[in-house]
Amino acid sequence: MLGDADDVDELKGRAEASSPDRGDRLRFQVLGPVRAWRGDRPLNLGPAQQRALLAVLLLHGGRPVSLPQLVDALWGERPPPRAVGTLRTYVSRLRGLLEPDRQPREPARLLVSSSGGYALRVAGEALDAAAFEERLVTARRLRGVGDTAGACAQLRDALALPEGMALAGLPGPYAQRQRDRFTELCVTAQEELFDCVVELGRYADSMADSIAGLRAFAAEHPLRERAQALLMRALHSEGRRAEALAVYAATRRTLVVELGTEPGNELRALYEALRKGTGGKGVGAGAGPGPAAGEAAGAGSGFGSGAGSGSRSGLSGKPSPRSGPGSGPGSVPVVERPRPARDRSDDHRDRKGSRGHRDRTGIQDCPDPHDCCDSHDRRTGPPRPPRDALPLGTPPPVPAQLPPDIADFAGRAEAVAHLASALRGAAGGRAPVVATLSGLGGVGKTALAVHVAHAVRDRFPDGQLYADLRGTDLAPADSSAVLTHFLRALGVPKSAVPDGLEQKAALYRSLLAGRGVLVVLDNARDSAQVRPLLPGAPGCAVLITSRVRTLALPGARCVDVEVMDDAEALGLFGAIVGAKRVAAEPEVARELVATCGGLPLAVRIVAARLVSRPGRSMADLVARLSDERRRLDELRVGDLGVEATFRDGYAALGPDLAHAFRAFALCGMPTFCRGAAAALLDTTDDEAEAAVEMLVDAGLVELHGDDRYRYHELVGLFARRLGEAHDSPGEREAAQHRFFDYVLATVLMAGRLIRPQRALPDLLRRPDSPGRALADADAAHEWLGIAHTRLYAAVERALDAAPRLLGAAVDLLTAWSHALSGTARHRDLEPLVRRAVDSARRYGGDAATTRALRLLGAPRHGADSPGRTECAAGRGLRPATSSGDPLTSAEAAHELAVVLVEMGRQRAALPLLEAARDVFAALGRGAEVNGVLDRLTHTYVALDRSGEADAEAGPDPDAEVAVTKAAVVKGAVGEALRGTEAGGRGHARASPAPGRRCAAAGRTFVTGGGPAVAAAAGVPP
Repeated sequence: MLGDADDVDELKGRAEASSPDRGDRLRFQVLGPVRAWRGDRPLNLGPAQQRALLAVLLLHGGRPVSLPQLVDALWGERPPPRAVGTLRTYVSRLRGLLEPDRQPREPARLLVSSSGGYALRVAGEALDAAAFEERLVTARRLRGVGDTAGACAQLRDALALPEGMALAGLPGPYAQRQRDRFTELCVTAQEELFDCVVELGRYADSMADSIAGLRAFAAEHPLRERAQALLMRALHSEGRRAEALAVYAATRRTLVVELGTEPGNELRALYEALRKGTGGKGVGAGAGPGPAAGEAAGAGSGFGSGAGSGSRSGLSGKPSPRSGPGSGPGSVPVVERPRPARDRSDDHRDRKGSRGHRDRTGIQDCPDPHDCCDSHDRRTGPPRPPRDALPLGTPPPVPAQLPPDIADFAGRAEAVAHLASALRGAAGGRAPVVATLSGLGGVGKTALAVHVAHAVRDRFPDGQLYADLRGTDLAPADSSAVLTHFLRALGVPKSAVPDGLEQKAALYRSLLAGRGVLVVLDNARDSAQVRPLLPGAPGCAVLITSRVRTLALPGARCVDVEVMDDAEALGLFGAIVGAKRVAAEPEVARELVATCGGLPLAVRIVAARLVSRPGRSMADLVARLSDERRRLDELRVGDLGVEATFRDGYAALGPDLAHAFRAFALCGMPTFCRGAAAALLDTTDDEAEAAVEMLVDAGLVELHGDDRYRYHELVGLFARRLGEAHDSPGEREAAQHRFFDYVLATVLMAGRLIRPQRALPDLLRRPDSPGRALADADAAHEWLGIAHTRLYAAVERALDAAPRLLGAAVDLLTAWSHALSGTARHRDLEPLVRRAVDSARRYGGDAATTRALRLLGAPRHGADSPGRTECAAGRGLRPATSSGDPLTSAEAAHELAVVLVEMGRQRAALPLLEAARDVFAALGRGAEVNGVLDRLTHTYVALDRSGEADAEAGPDPDAEVAVTKAAVVKGAVGEALRGTEAGGRGHARASPAPGRRCAAAGRTFVTGGGPAVAAAAGVPP
């Protein structure tokens, strides 16, 4: 019964008002690939996870989403260590994209912080999904008031919005759930649209076009009984009763063959009504199982006759214009909706008393074979079930698809035991057992998975399925194609395999239910590829290998497959080449395996090369592999290659991430932190962390402790080789200088914290980077201890790159030597310093040589070698003088003078100090002048030349300062100490430089007076 015309007009008005304004506003699409526009200009939304975050916020309709919810939405149960930092980076980028004109300190207006999370406040009409669901709701309401034509128009508009799979290509469990939801919404909306079309088409001259589309839709969704019911009614309305009955026959056969179940009550009732031509109170237009589109969208009750009080009788509400009620082929019979509807499990029944017959497939045919099977034209009806289907009762095939086990498998005992124990427990669990193996390419994930699968295959008597998902290929395996392969292996005839992914997955899960099958999925790309391939019932187990670490699969046991330790790698090597050959040259064998970095693929390659060349010595191969520039070329045999394996993973990276992968390898340290990564990329810490975490997820970089990352040594070689091929020398050098700036700034900070009173080395380049934050002297000591080996490696690599990085290496060595002065580790620097001196003499000229030689001078290497220190400082003075750089010459003179003073040779030091004072003064270097004057005051006092000391100090505005100087010169110890304190006050109130010099001179005189004088004065020696 139609409602009030005003209500219909209001509903239509609201539907029209929901159309988005396509002016210069922001618009978003999630029904397809996630995209955005400002007006007609598309926006670059960044990487997949950033787009996934945007989709989560959009689909929450302006409601706040907490940080834990966002982490779970993007990564599920395995978030990266710094997931929150990565999220904040994405938010920052999106804010800049959505509000490009926002000032730096201006609060965000669209993507706002709210309730410990974020909310995206955009108009509802800006999002295609909101418009889509609003149209579905409007269609339901229009249908409820009898405006079928209006509902049909709204449904057509809604179904015109999607441009492919919703949230296409986005990672994360939330995206997958929304994909499933929107897919169900679209399919249900299509069913409802066909329902409207069938109802409206009854009053048209022909439904031929609608029937063609409906037949294609029903074929695409063979397990959706409502679609089959709609096709049956449409055919019957056109007088094609036999075809309608044939649709039921084919549908029933499909359900029995694929799911082992009979059609539901409503479809059976429709069939009976069509077969008998009876009428009565009716089943609604929405006959058939499944939620209506409005209900699936969260809008309440379903479409069609299920809405309202149920008084509408589906397609029977009006007589056909071509025939009277209930008569002729043009009328659609109305059947009573069975109530209450029973669970589908109640539909399994014994049909022994039926009038039907069984064909050669063993499946009972229709109760009236004459009406529904024999009299219609089989060429026009849906295809019958395949004639080669297995008869009921025939045991299903038992697939055995595992690749051969590895005969020389070695090591991994702990991982094998853990995985085997988990898989053997599949039979007693409440859900299928899922285990994922992730790790670097070439680390042996597939070998481990296949070996474990063979070890437990006896626990899976119903078979083992295997598929290479080609996750690192440019064209990974399609989940639908893999399901077809599995279904055929499980005995489903080719013609009975459904077309759609959902239908294949449903049939696959049904066939595995109650069976013990092991599924091995090798080289998976992501969770979306894997999910349709998972069994749904306990008793089965799945073993998955993947390079990515972000497979978000609920309940999965995750195993990180690491490189082998030395013993395991040597065991694998011996298993291939033979124990005797290893025993003959054990040290060479260990050295050879060490060049492989514990990577099983590399070990197998070098072993295979030796096996193929029995006359080749292991020492020869070691020599070849020792050259880093040739190592990757040598690690290749037949179709196996380490570089080719790494290249597969690299090829899957986007341009920005590929650049980051090459840049991070330039640091030269065994491990690096996010601050170093930021320096190499010339970006913020958060953005660098997001990039390196993505590389960890991709299996190309390893996490090594808190905020530490590392390359496997062979991956590092590969990355640097790529950098040489793709990045200019200037780009690589600039990145390395930024990195050394960051490290130098951190070392300088450590030196200031440890020795705040001591001046930093002069002539040291002041870095632009702030470096790593260190809280206090204890933190500085701790960092220097932890970073010692990393700093050593970085300086070594910089010296290897001389002359490009020679200056950076000498600067870092200078600051590092200053920070370590007086510690046991200071002597560790001497080999590096000597290398720096050699490199400076070879490449750097007099100025660089002087700076390198100063490291052997002023920063002394041991208190027991003053003569060697003086010699080094003297050698540094000669090239400095000839370099033509007065500043360098003055610094070298000052450094040598300091050494001489500390050796008690004040007379030799005095002319050097005076020369340095004059040059610094001429150059306007006030800080350096003050430093030299401190030494000169000390030297004059030591030589008992008070006149010169007074002259150097100059007139003082504070009498206390002058008293202190006089006391020092006269040797009055007590007065000198008091003068020292007065000097401090004078430093605060009067001229800073003389006050500081007097205080220093007083203490120097006292401490120089010997232990007895010092003890009497109360000054520690």
